[in-house]
Amino acid sequence: RDMARQTKADNEVLKQRLWDLEKALEQAWEDKRVICEEMTQQYQELRKQTAAHSQRLEAKVKSLQEQLRMAPRHTCPSPSQQTQALAERNRTITQLQGRLDAIEREYAKILHVSGNVAVGGSPGSMVLPPHGPLSHQSSMDLVLAKMAEASQHWEEVGTTIAVEHKERLQEFSLNPLEI
Repeated sequence: RDMARQTKADNEVLKQRLWDLEKALEQAWEDKRVICEEMTQQYQELRKQTAAHSQRLEAKVKSLQEQLRMAPRHTCPSPSQQTQALAERNRTITQLQGRLDAIEREYAKILHVSGNVAVGGSPGSMVLPPHGPLSHQSSMDLVLAKMAEASQHWEEVGTTIAVEHKERLQEFSLNPLEI
């Protein structure tokens, strides 16, 4: 009898264990089904978002292509802009020529003034040399040195202005050598 009871008790324990395992398996299958459904929904949502993003990008590409098609190939300055640039260049050249002529007149005055050679300062500021009157040769050397200094200065100024005008002409797609 004890053995029958023991067998019956073992049988009940095994049935309970089998029932628990079946319930656990059913719960696992249910969890798997829920996870699959959630993943399927997430996948579908991601596909929708990707498709929408793709359509937006395609629309943007078409818009940019249309803008590119409508834009001019390169911007060429108008004839009035070209004329204006040339007039400005000519005006600057005329101004520089006027300054050069004025400097030449000042130096001519200096050459004709006897004993009153400018030492230091600007042309037109007449300062007597510290050791009395200079000889004609030393006066000439001093004037030539000042002329060389002024010539170098105005050469630098002229070069700077020429470079600026060259850049402006190139902004308008003009070749300065052809003008």
